[in-house]
Amino acid sequence: MTLKEDDSITASAQMCNLCFDTLLKKLLRPSSSSDANSKSDDTIISTNSSRYTPPNVTCPLFVTWEKCRSLPPRRRAPPLLSKEVSSSSGIATPATTSSSIITDDETSTHNTTSATTIINSNTNDDSIPPTAPIYELRGCIGTLAPRQLQHALSEFAITSALHDHRFDPISLHELPLLRVGVSLLVKYEECQNCLDWVVGVHGIIIKFGGTMEQQQHYSATFLPEVAKEQSWTTKETVVALIRKAGYRGTVTNDLLSKIQCTRYQSSKCRVSYSEYVDVSHDGKDPLGDSVDDWMAAAVKEEVGRRNRVMNHVKPCVNL
Repeated sequence: MTLKEDDSITASAQMCNLCFDTLLKKLLRPSSSSDANSKSDDTIISTNSSRYTPPNVTCPLFVTWEKCRSLPPRRRAPPLLSKEVSSSSGIATPATTSSSIITDDETSTHNTTSATTIINSNTNDDSIPPTAPIYELRGCIGTLAPRQLQHALSEFAITSALHDHRFDPISLHELPLLRVGVSLLVKYEECQNCLDWVVGVHGIIIKFGGTMEQQQHYSATFLPEVAKEQSWTTKETVVALIRKAGYRGTVTNDLLSKIQCTRYQSSKCRVSYSEYVDVSHDGKDPLGDSVDDWMAAAVKEEVGRRNRVMNHVKPCVNL
């Protein structure tokens, strides 16, 4: 079998639906399931993957899970949970290792200031526009090495949801509040210098160190949307990426001149859980009639988390 990289490949809603399929089967499977059941699920996932991805195509990719911090407009919150919720997001950016499986820091909003979201389910007035959902990062893991999409999508759907060390594993009751994004990385080009790229168009990979002065090797990446959503310049992005890589020394012009920088572009598609249900399950939620209970539990958990943070911890952002 011949594998090939394809810069024309685009992320699709079907790929995102496959990620939801994979995670849903994983979370619904009892921990005591037999190996036979596990293998059966893996066969189903593999079959679905072959329907949703071009055969024999390899590509670097990331799978990102985001959690809605306000209820999706299409669903109504239980009346007892209708209230004003204040939120403050903190994004931690740990150092990236040289492993082929890496995490990337991104959210759909990248808000670093307080935001207020009104959750209101006690109105039937269609003239009132629904509050736009606000999503925050819940897990993001991928690889900069080309992988066969038919297998990698399912693998990283699980890895990013359950094994991103920055977050607790995603639980079943969170599913109705989730959105998944698939990013396929294409068009890799070596930069003339670390500022030779365009915000909003390119993601970058930086590498430096391994010299007499700096024996340790450093490397890190930001996906294309990160710099734009943070309103960073190219230089600010590179400095943030140097910190993400784990370097804590002074960032000098001499250091910037020694950085090896590769730019790339990405094709990204996002699908929310409600969109997944509409397309893949004909609008019938696979969680059944208990979906409101799942959502109530998710919102209650989030309200409790914020109350604990407001009472005991000063909000901070670590970039």
